[in-house]
Amino acid sequence: MADVIFNHVNKRFGDFLAVKDFNYHIEDKTFVVLVGPSGCGKSTTLRMLAGLEKVSEGTIEIGGRVVNQVHPKDRDIAMVFQNYALYPHMTVYKNMAFGLQLRRFKSPEIDRRVREAAEILEISDLLSRKPRELSGGQRQRVAVGRAIVRKPAVFLFDEPLSNLDAKLRVQMRGEVLKLHHRLQTTIIYVTHDQIEAMTMGSKIVIMNKGMIMQAGKPIDVYDRPDNMFVAGFIGSPAMNFLEATLVRNNGALWIEGGGFRLPVPPSKVDHYAPHHGKKCYFGIRPEHLYDVDFIKEYEPHSVIKAKVELIEPVGSFVILQILLGKATVVAQVDSHTRAALGREIQLVADMDKMHLFASEAPNPSLNTL
Repeated sequence: MADVIFNHVNKRFGDFLAVKDFNYHIEDKTFVVLVGPSGCGKSTTLRMLAGLEKVSEGTIEIGGRVVNQVHPKDRDIAMVFQNYALYPHMTVYKNMAFGLQLRRFKSPEIDRRVREAAEILEISDLLSRKPRELSGGQRQRVAVGRAIVRKPAVFLFDEPLSNLDAKLRVQMRGEVLKLHHRLQTTIIYVTHDQIEAMTMGSKIVIMNKGMIMQAGKPIDVYDRPDNMFVAGFIGSPAMNFLEATLVRNNGALWIEGGGFRLPVPPSKVDHYAPHHGKKCYFGIRPEHLYDVDFIKEYEPHSVIKAKVELIEPVGSFVILQILLGKATVVAQVDSHTRAALGREIQLVADMDKMHLFASEAPNPSLNTL
């Protein structure tokens, strides 16, 4: 078993607390992604697990063993770095075999492991080449292969795809996922790219300022963010946030803000009713705003009217920036929209997908209060 457990882990650099009370259990054979903006502490957390940084407080367990004082080479982990870290003077074969040679594996076993990993990664024909003769994607496969031959209990990936172009990143995401399915090993993957996190992780951990903001299955975090930070970080384009007030009118509950007045759906009224009269932030994702011309049935009170400021055709859809009161709102609409710059457009808000957040920091979801 290769469960990984962080028990209230802190990491200090002088007076600066880089990781604060990181407390999380990663189950055996799961693919967990640590995601957050630059400087949030995700790579530092990974480096503490690898033994490359010392833990200031708390403990880290791998497979039931506390590893705080265990040397990196004895932790039964393998790490893939952002910069590949290949030896330029060695062939692909020797790069993959070098770690096993240091551990005094016998030559037949080294050869078997290297060729087996090369076959998994489809780089068998590259074993005699040197890194300078390889593309970026091929170098990344070699770096992964060097980790595979170790047959570790836990794989650690520190932003391994950030140096690749967009098309190759998509391809390599699929390769890493297939690798996890084939090896059935615990993988902990660090990225700042929320799309990578959503598409790859069976669980994701969103971090900010050294703390866990929320952890769970990607779709659960997308559907039910705990706070405004998570809601704004997960999803592309990002969720819209508008200052608003919850008000009662003729027995119904409404959300009122600059330039809009929208009904709270019946399914949410009982939950939000205790907050009426309070200021809050109304959140709606761009993909939950629809061009009225493409909706057959809708609640008339859920229509907002706004001026189009920017049109960005993407192909399968169009991204609109619209001016609603004094706020700029982003909508993702049908690619055949007739929206025109400077003209008014009517959009239908899917209020069943709405979110409300408290106006005071850390702006928790009103669903959690």
